[in-house]
Amino acid sequence: MKRVYAAFCILIFLLLVTIASGWLVHSTSQTLLQQLRLIEVLCENGDFSEAGLAIQRLTRYYHYREHLLALFVRRDYLSSTAVSLSGLSAYAAEENLRDLKSELSKARAQISTTEHLFFSML
Repeated sequence: MKRVYAAFCILIFLLLVTIASGWLVHSTSQTLLQQLRLIEVLCENGDFSEAGLAIQRLTRYYHYREHLLALFVRRDYLSSTAVSLSGLSAYAAEENLRDLKSELSKARAQISTTEHLFFSML
């Protein structure tokens, strides 16, 4: 009977870890995507200084969450996303608007791909 109880406890623990990891990956991805949309809108409206601050907030948030995500997502996926997000600040100027939009699209694709890969492995 003790073995059944132990197996049941392990099953419940694994289920909770799976739910928590899914929530973490999804909520982080959605927050990042929303922030990227905000940065794009700010730049389209010509508010590049505020967009630069939004990029800084975005990268701080990602670096905070990256350590938790690394428990569930391969580091090479996270590293490529970190590189994309960190490079956005170089494009936060009016003359680089086209390049910024391209980099934002690239970052969105990487975040969406990382989320998709995580959930496809469940």
